[in-house]
Amino acid sequence: MPNHAAAAPPSVETEAGLLDHLSWSGVTTYLQCPKKFNYRYLTDTPEERKSAALLFGGAFHRAAEVALQARLEGRPFPALAELLAEYDRAWQEESAEAAEIVFAKGDDAASLHGLAERMLSAFTQHLEAEVRAAPHRRILALEHEDRFRLLPDTPPVEARLDLLELDGADLIVSEIKTSKSRWNEQKVAEALPQLVVYAHALMPLLREVGAKRIRPRFVVVTKAKTPVVHVLEPQATQADVLRLREQVGEVWKGIRAGVFPARDGWWCTACPFRTACQGR
Repeated sequence: MPNHAAAAPPSVETEAGLLDHLSWSGVTTYLQCPKKFNYRYLTDTPEERKSAALLFGGAFHRAAEVALQARLEGRPFPALAELLAEYDRAWQEESAEAAEIVFAKGDDAASLHGLAERMLSAFTQHLEAEVRAAPHRRILALEHEDRFRLLPDTPPVEARLDLLELDGADLIVSEIKTSKSRWNEQKVAEALPQLVVYAHALMPLLREVGAKRIRPRFVVVTKAKTPVVHVLEPQATQADVLRLREQVGEVWKGIRAGVFPARDGWWCTACPFRTACQGR
């Protein structure tokens, strides 16, 4: 897929080099804890630990992508054993690089493997149902990366889109999420800016493929004894767009000014830079 990158963005010089773009994960990291952003994106500080939940999410995505790749190529969906094998490879690769893995209470690698099996089964059943319901929908790209200009005085924002599909006049962009439970209205509202980012990123592509509208959605797979897949298509308002612009502008202002205070919260427990932050 084409990359619609903005040219000559403003940048900030850091000890680690040049920061010439922002990502949505970077923006949310800064909003959560500016000091964590500094460690991760600017000074390239080594991670001391990794959250098992993050490892699980990444490994699940790798396995889900194998199923989607088969659909893209017009092949039958892989057997569950093949998807689990990809999950295991991803888990082993990422965990091998972690000095310490922080598990939630009651979890371990074996219990998460069992959870992955149940969730991948539910996800494959969801994909099969979508093929039956919309046989003419076709996948345009998986893990599509794009950069676009959100504000004139900030670097371009980089978006990485899990799944792009074309269904008639609709350009559908899906973000695949794993969650402990079904999302409520508050969770949807918290995640909505990500969809606003994606809608901005896809405007050039919308015209290129001849689509009439963008349909961003979240595909949420629950981490339950019996996992369920929920598809959410929240609609962004103009107020949501203005809020997003304000957030990105304020984050970039803080980065350029070198403002990186620590912000304590529940996230500190599994923070990969906890020891460095506490000066130990």
